[in-house]
Amino acid sequence: MIKDFFIVTKFVLSFAISLSALFAYIMAKGDVGMDMLLAAFAVLLVAMGVSTLNQVQEYKEDSKMERTKNRPIAAGRMTPLTGYIISAVLVVLSMILIYSLLGLTGVNIFAFSFIWYNAMYTPLKKKSALAVVPGAILGVIPPAIGWLVAGNSLMELEFIALALYFFIWQVPHFWLLVMLFHGDYKDGGYPTAMRLFGQASLQRLTFVWLIFTIQAGVFLVSIFEPVMVSIILSVFVGIFAFVSSLELLKEKFELKNARSVFWKINASFLAIIIILSIDEYIKHQIS
Repeated sequence: MIKDFFIVTKFVLSFAISLSALFAYIMAKGDVGMDMLLAAFAVLLVAMGVSTLNQVQEYKEDSKMERTKNRPIAAGRMTPLTGYIISAVLVVLSMILIYSLLGLTGVNIFAFSFIWYNAMYTPLKKKSALAVVPGAILGVIPPAIGWLVAGNSLMELEFIALALYFFIWQVPHFWLLVMLFHGDYKDGGYPTAMRLFGQASLQRLTFVWLIFTIQAGVFLVSIFEPVMVSIILSVFVGIFAFVSSLELLKEKFELKNARSVFWKINASFLAIIIILSIDEYIKHQIS
């Protein structure tokens, strides 16, 4: 039962999402604090809640796909009603916690993420292969929470650069997954970018979006004006990401290799955030 709880709430993914709130807090404030941990925990709760509801909404499709057929609701080990209850409890708890941190502003942001993910994105991805583009807005919510809890404004250029980085990265991230699991998505009845564009075109489009992501990273680093060591590290990360992206332009690119590109790109993305977080923390401590 405990294992099924972690699966139905997508705990590992939700935890990874909550870390973006933590890093954004450090990048905004250059320090750490208990409110940072509470912000990350609030994001964890809401992410687990909306993920659970998502599995309730898609359990029939999940049961048709090899990758997801053993999820608790899809496999019949958990009823949809239980999923609804778990989701409701987690979302309510997240609302209470975020209200204590940000008041109605936080509640509105969480309500938006809940509505956008479960009432807009989830139904839309059953209709359109391009649902990932509006869905990418959701990637901006966790860092926005960390930024606000740190006492900063979302209108600051630093946050706009950070939000742009998170937003653009979501698209190639998802399209690489489509390359890996396009057969599963087809079995589940989902329209995919693979079917819409074809493999060769999707590879090129994903490469272009990855270049956009690298450009957004360059913009992000330039806005934060890190020390020289951090700049050098960021340059090496950017070169690594670019070289990894070039794999997609190979004529004989095999879809199974998308897994390697996926992990390299994600590692590069995370590395930039970690470098800037450490840089801001050190600068704050010595100032």
